[in-house]
Amino acid sequence: MVRSPNLQPNQVAFRVPPSCNKFDIHSYLTNIYGVNVQEVRTMNYPTVHKKSRTGKMEVSQPAYKKAIVTIDETFTWPAEPEWCELEREQHKLGSKNAGRKMKGWRFRGPEQERTRMKEISDELHARMEAEQGRKK
Repeated sequence: MVRSPNLQPNQVAFRVPPSCNKFDIHSYLTNIYGVNVQEVRTMNYPTVHKKSRTGKMEVSQPAYKKAIVTIDETFTWPAEPEWCELEREQHKLGSKNAGRKMKGWRFRGPEQERTRMKEISDELHARMEAEQGRKK
């Protein structure tokens, strides 16, 4: 599912593989989730190619299909989960490392980043163990 601000309250957007057709999407939502589907609209988005620094063409975004489904009842999104500060920082550092690795750079970050990542990881692990201890 894709959050789209410009949709009506009874519409939901999905990102599906290009091989899915309207009938597949309709039957899937009807049979699996028991949703009464009124209409299915689809749009195909092609593969995006970009040149790398070496001049070689690379796929930066694969092809996909977006489906906008109209249902008979209004749809409300569940509340987004709250991230604690440690989880947010861990995600930020992890994304930074993943970006380095994707670009082919030295993906092992500086010493202070690695130590901070370890500290965050240890704190989150300790907090999870404490929560598990309380549940038992």
